[in-house]
Amino acid sequence: MTRYCLFDLDGTLTDPETGIVASLRHALSAVGVPDAEHERLRSMIGPPLPEGLLMLGVPPERVDDAVRAYRERYTDGMYENEVIAGIPAVLEALVAGGWTLAVATSKPAVYAEKILVHFGLDGFFTYVAGATLDGSRRHKADVIRHALDVLGAPPEAAVMIGDRREDVAGAAACRVRSIAVTWGFGEAAEFADPGLIAVVDTPERLLDVLTQTAIPEMDTPGGS
Repeated sequence: MTRYCLFDLDGTLTDPETGIVASLRHALSAVGVPDAEHERLRSMIGPPLPEGLLMLGVPPERVDDAVRAYRERYTDGMYENEVIAGIPAVLEALVAGGWTLAVATSKPAVYAEKILVHFGLDGFFTYVAGATLDGSRRHKADVIRHALDVLGAPPEAAVMIGDRREDVAGAAACRVRSIAVTWGFGEAAEFADPGLIAVVDTPERLLDVLTQTAIPEMDTPGGS
């Protein structure tokens, strides 16, 4: 059976904090909403942008304006970012081990694709599933479901890797198991679901868990 890994982007593959926080500040200023503390802005990294802006105090009728302002600043901000140390080696080992890799992010796919190309990660991934700019697909479960459909992947053959509750919950909604990582923007208390394989604190440990736990479960009798 082909094995699939779906990776979240922000906080899992890369650390986008600088660019996203600056873009959120720009969005708030553009619609006249008071600035927020850094930690509160940081906590918005991961979930869909419109929901995050509402939580930061943007009035519902100004969310579209704030999103436009955010995207203006994010044109540069997406590159104020860095790859998590150890991630390229994990991706290389998984591909060499026969896994099919895809990205499943709540970020619009057009940005995710540019970021992966910029950092030389695009070659590892068969497909990049993300949100749509018009908001018709933005929640993690919808993104995961879209990725599975495009890949032709049965849920039981896939594992979702992410750093936020939305990754774990979105995977569970699609009957996909998950592994949570602690180097991103989530808190340990966010990670609780029967489909959660493990919570890992380093990319090396992630690779160990995928190799030792996920692969045997994915094997079929008489083959792999």
